Amino acid sequence: RAPHARERAMKIKCGQCGEVFADIARAKSHGATTGHDSFEAANDDDATATATAHATNATPVDVDAAPDAVKEDATTRDEASTLKEPSVREDLLQELTELMGFGRNKAVRALYYSKADSAERAIDWIERHEDDADVNEPLLVEDEGLKAREVKTVSKMTPEEAKAKADELRRNAAAKKAERLLEEKEMERLREQERIRSGKELLEAKKLEDELSLKRNAEQRAAEKAEMDRARAAIRVKIDEDRRERRRKLGLPEELSPEEMEEERQREEARAQAAQEEIARKAAAGMYVKPVSKLENLRKHLVDIKKAFAEDADAVTTCFKTLLTYLGNIARDPSEEKYRSIKLSNAAFQKRVAAVGGEIYLLEFGFVETVDDAGEKRLVLPRDGADPVLLRTAGEELHGAIENPFFGAL
Repeated sequence: RAPHARERAMKIKCGQCGEVFADIARAKSHGATTGHDSFEAANDDDATATATAHATNATPVDVDAAPDAVKEDATTRDEASTLKEPSVREDLLQELTELMGFGRNKAVRALYYSKADSAERAIDWIERHEDDADVNEPLLVEDEGLKAREVKTVSKMTPEEAKAKADELRRNAAAKKAERLLEEKEMERLREQERIRSGKELLEAKKLEDELSLKRNAEQRAAEKAEMDRARAAIRVKIDEDRRERRRKLGLPEELSPEEMEEERQREEARAQAAQEEIARKAAAGMYVKPVSKLENLRKHLVDIKKAFAEDADAVTTCFKTLLTYLGNIARDPSEEKYRSIKLSNAAFQKRVAAVGGEIYLLEFGFVETVDDAGEKRLVLPRDGADPVLLRTAGEELHGAIENPFFGAL
């Protein structure tokens, strides 16, 4: 780009005192000294008037004998005298200013720097340089004569032609703007596609991590269940040893004879039959009937847990209290599904219940293991499985297991 007026010597007029300066630097110095802050580009008449005033009032100075500062000022004024507004095509300048409404300084810059031979090229330059800080300032360049820049003479357009031309230019500008908007919209679409792709990748990664977590939890539960089975086997061995020890003390064979085993089986069947008859009798009378067989199995699981983890009584108590909370919530509102559903991967459940094998108690109670829509494994109690009698009696059994220090010891 050619040097601008601010970058070279330029005639500037003080709007308050009328003095004309050869360049912006001197105008700034004048403003700092006098406090004047209104300046504008000077025309030749202003420069001539100021020069005459200085010549009338100033003391003659011998340039050759003058100090360097004076010589420099004289040189600067000589250089400034060679600057002028560049010659551009008057028809295009008039079209841009009068018909299209652009400022003269902006129009001159556009025609000069774009070397425009049409208004379209000038408008294109204006669009690209609209944000330039000096786009509206006067442009002064060295006067190298008209030979270096010949201007073609063409006939001016009629007002109707000029209006049509301006409309066409506006349409072209609008089309370019619409094209930019389409490009921006396409870029936004591509960015949105990238965002969706990244989101899907994150979801896939999370799903994989959840599956691995479920697998680890399942393996952990399997290991814990195996440990519980070993503990139960050890308990059964201990019970058998105690039985054999008692029989030895009584002078009996350690193992039951076939006749004794048959008698034991008959006694068990008789007790079960009697229990069933008692339940039927009480039910027929409208009395409160406890589900004996279910309660016996639930009690057995509680005893097994307490014996298997006898060295960690706090963990056992926490498990029993948590189970009591689960059953209490269901008893208060059996229709509420969230009370009847327990997520197996829940950290609290794993720490308080599964850590000591409490999920076996829930399975015995009637909970079933399912997988929800999100792929999470859950223990769910069916709605028809929320028997209020069983909930009440199981709750009483749990409360006794918590409060009675001798529970399961006999």
